[in-house]
Amino acid sequence: MSIPLAPIFLGSQLVVAVVDGLPTVSIQNTSKAAANVTSGSSIQQDIDLCMSSEQKARETMLKEWSKYSAADKARCVQAQAYLPSYVEGLTCLEMEAIVRTIRAEDGAQQRAR
Repeated sequence: MSIPLAPIFLGSQLVVAVVDGLPTVSIQNTSKAAANVTSGSSIQQDIDLCMSSEQKARETMLKEWSKYSAADKARCVQAQAYLPSYVEGLTCLEMEAIVRTIRAEDGAQQRAR
Protein backbone atom coordinates (compact mmCIF):
# COMPACT_ATOMS: atom_id res chain seq x y z
CA MET A 1 0.00 0.00 0.00
CA SER A 2 1.45 3.35 -0.96
CA ILE A 3 0.96 6.58 0.98
CA PRO A 4 0.40 9.71 -1.09
CA LEU A 5 3.22 12.17 -0.44
CA ALA A 6 1.38 15.41 -1.25
CA PRO A 7 -0.61 15.51 2.03
CA ILE A 8 2.53 14.73 4.03
CA PHE A 9 4.50 17.53 2.38
CA LEU A 10 1.58 19.94 2.59
CA GLY A 11 1.14 19.18 6.28
CA SER A 12 4.81 19.72 7.02
CA GLN A 13 4.78 23.05 5.19
CA LEU A 14 1.88 24.22 7.32
CA VAL A 15 3.77 23.40 10.50
CA VAL A 16 6.89 25.18 9.22
CA ALA A 17 4.84 28.29 8.47
CA VAL A 18 3.58 28.35 12.05
CA VAL A 19 7.01 27.65 13.53
CA ASP A 20 8.86 30.28 11.47
CA GLY A 21 6.48 33.18 12.03
CA LEU A 22 3.21 34.10 13.60
CA PRO A 23 0.48 33.37 11.06
CA THR A 24 -2.08 36.01 10.25
CA VAL A 25 -5.66 35.13 11.05
CA SER A 26 -8.89 37.01 10.41
CA ILE A 27 -9.80 38.22 13.87
CA GLN A 28 -12.79 39.99 12.37
CA ASN A 29 -14.43 36.67 11.46
CA THR A 30 -13.66 35.22 14.89
CA SER A 31 -14.96 38.32 16.67
CA LYS A 32 -18.16 38.49 14.64
CA ALA A 33 -18.90 34.83 15.32
CA ALA A 34 -18.19 35.26 19.03
CA ALA A 35 -20.40 38.36 19.22
CA ASN A 36 -23.31 36.43 17.77
CA VAL A 37 -23.32 34.01 20.72
CA THR A 38 -22.73 36.46 23.57
CA SER A 39 -25.43 38.27 25.47
CA GLY A 40 -23.75 41.68 25.60
CA SER A 41 -25.58 44.97 25.26
CA SER A 42 -24.70 45.35 21.59
CA ILE A 43 -23.19 43.12 18.97
CA GLN A 44 -20.92 45.93 17.76
CA GLN A 45 -19.59 46.52 21.30
CA ASP A 46 -18.89 42.79 21.60
CA ILE A 47 -17.10 42.78 18.24
CA ASP A 48 -15.02 45.82 19.22
CA LEU A 49 -14.06 44.29 22.57
CA CYS A 50 -13.13 41.00 20.93
CA MET A 51 -11.09 42.75 18.22
CA SER A 52 -9.22 44.73 20.89
CA SER A 53 -8.46 41.58 22.90
CA GLU A 54 -7.33 39.71 19.80
CA GLN A 55 -5.05 42.57 18.71
CA LYS A 56 -3.44 42.81 22.17
CA ALA A 57 -2.86 39.05 22.21
CA ARG A 58 -1.32 39.21 18.72
CA GLU A 59 1.01 42.04 19.78
CA THR A 60 2.12 40.04 22.83
CA MET A 61 2.73 36.94 20.71
CA LEU A 62 4.76 38.93 18.18
CA LYS A 63 6.87 40.46 20.93
CA GLU A 64 7.56 37.11 22.61
CA TRP A 65 7.43 34.79 19.56
CA SER A 66 11.12 33.82 19.73
CA LYS A 67 10.72 32.66 23.36
CA TYR A 68 8.22 29.92 22.50
CA SER A 69 9.39 26.45 21.53
CA ALA A 70 8.71 25.18 18.03
CA ALA A 71 6.60 22.34 19.45
CA ASP A 72 4.46 24.77 21.47
CA LYS A 73 3.98 27.03 18.44
CA ALA A 74 2.86 24.11 16.29
CA ARG A 75 0.51 22.81 19.00
CA CYS A 76 -1.00 26.13 20.08
CA VAL A 77 -1.19 28.31 16.99
CA GLN A 78 -3.68 26.79 14.61
CA ALA A 79 -4.30 29.31 11.81
CA GLN A 80 -6.28 26.73 9.83
CA ALA A 81 -8.63 26.00 12.73
CA TYR A 82 -12.25 26.98 12.57
CA LEU A 83 -12.31 30.55 13.90
CA PRO A 84 -8.65 30.79 14.95
CA SER A 85 -7.90 33.10 17.84
CA TYR A 86 -4.75 34.87 19.02
CA VAL A 87 -6.19 34.93 22.54
CA GLU A 88 -6.56 31.14 22.54
CA GLY A 89 -3.10 30.69 21.01
CA LEU A 90 -1.48 32.98 23.58
CA THR A 91 -3.31 31.26 26.44
CA CYS A 92 -2.12 27.89 25.19
CA LEU A 93 1.49 29.10 24.87
CA GLU A 94 1.41 30.55 28.38
CA MET A 95 -0.08 27.36 29.81
CA GLU A 96 2.58 25.24 28.09
CA ALA A 97 5.30 27.39 29.71
CA ILE A 98 3.66 27.10 33.15
CA VAL A 99 3.30 23.32 32.85
CA ARG A 100 6.96 23.02 31.79
CA THR A 101 8.01 25.08 34.86
CA ILE A 102 5.88 23.00 37.23
CA ARG A 103 7.26 19.77 35.82
CA ALA A 104 10.83 21.03 36.17
CA GLU A 105 10.17 22.03 39.79
CA ASP A 106 8.56 18.66 40.53
CA GLY A 107 11.53 16.90 38.96
CA ALA A 108 13.94 18.93 41.08
CA GLN A 109 11.96 18.06 44.22
CA GLN A 110 11.97 14.37 43.30
CA ARG A 111 15.74 14.42 42.80
CA ALA A 112 16.23 16.22 46.12
CA ARG A 113 14.47 13.45 48.04
